[in-house]
Amino acid sequence: MTLLDSLRDRVRADPRADLRADPRPETGSDAEVLAAASGFDWWQAPAAGALAAAGSWLVLALPALVVWVATAHTTVGWGDALGIASAGWFLGHGASVAVGELSLSLAPLGLWLLALLLTVRGARRLLDRTERTAPGTTWPRALVRQVVPGFVLGYAGAGLLAWLLTLAGPARPGFAAVLVVLGIPVLALAWALLRRYVADEECGVVGEWLDRLPRWLPRAVRPGVHGVAILLGLGTVLVVIMVAARWSTVSGLHAAVNAGLVGGVVLTAVQLLVLPNLALFALAWLAGPGFQIADGSTINLAGAHPGLMPMIPVLGALPSDGAWSGWLILLLFVPVIAGGLIGWLACRSLARLSSWRTKLATALAAVVTSAAGLTVLAALGSGAVGVDRLSAVGTRPLVFGAALLGLLVAGAALSVLSAQLLLRARPHR
Repeated sequence: MTLLDSLRDRVRADPRADLRADPRPETGSDAEVLAAASGFDWWQAPAAGALAAAGSWLVLALPALVVWVATAHTTVGWGDALGIASAGWFLGHGASVAVGELSLSLAPLGLWLLALLLTVRGARRLLDRTERTAPGTTWPRALVRQVVPGFVLGYAGAGLLAWLLTLAGPARPGFAAVLVVLGIPVLALAWALLRRYVADEECGVVGEWLDRLPRWLPRAVRPGVHGVAILLGLGTVLVVIMVAARWSTVSGLHAAVNAGLVGGVVLTAVQLLVLPNLALFALAWLAGPGFQIADGSTINLAGAHPGLMPMIPVLGALPSDGAWSGWLILLLFVPVIAGGLIGWLACRSLARLSSWRTKLATALAAVVTSAAGLTVLAALGSGAVGVDRLSAVGTRPLVFGAALLGLLVAGAALSVLSAQLLLRARPHR
């Protein structure tokens, strides 16, 4: 017997050696394999999804309860307060809510974005935790069969509880709203997994799917999302400038409402939640199509015809009726410049000596992502806030998206081509 044979026999005789070589069981479901190898329990993914949903729900539920307690001699019960808050939670996820014969479909984008950010954070923490506790090939398999479905189902379970709470209040979404809210966890998981892929981290079968695409395409999504933030920030700056310029009108409307201390706080909070909506309307104004505050009104670069508006203080920042100078058409260059910035951000992820075709394709994919994201936000952030003239508030999403895409594409193409010309003109050393 050789020395090698002797060592092999000793290893086979030591049961601890088998445990060190492969700590995972040979058979069993993915849940059993993951639990045995890492201590990960099946309920952790649904719990993470439910907690992510509860985070954005509490943003409305807690203030609703505070207002209910602070309102003296109210005939509304605490169940009604939670029901109204739950209905607002569904509205913030993009679902329609009925209040008697009135239908509300304009989602407060501030709540939608907050829910998305909280859910992305929960999804990233769940993915990181389960990967750390599941070494080897265990995690990629359980990611598809346990982690991702469990997170979405946990969010859906919280949504079902919120829907049951709406039955106690006057505002009620349809049961299909429970399915509508699932867009948030699905989008959050997609973003979290894409970030892992771009960072060359394990992301299971998603990485295998993305490997089939051109390498530059997934890398264009992140600067495209950053482009959405840049453009929304640009619209927010315009809103703040208009509010400051017409502060006397805005403050006069706030005083005319005479909402009292509690009502004033609630009114201000609601206006802050729709601030991204107003930023999107301002961006639609910059892109050309404009927007409307009531059916039949028009506000674009040619002029403003707001018509009769509801008594909402922030709407006092809107310009008065009249035509504007034709020089305002030059403001269309602002989205073009933004497109150039997005294209530059997209090309930063590529090698400096990449071909101009690759750079152009990456920049165009990034601005397409930005335009698509803003089009979705425009569809969510436009809709009905009342009846008759208030049944169509906001912008036309497809028209706005097409106009913005054209301007962003022009800016991105100019950015890439000008950078390429400068690179060629630079003397070689």
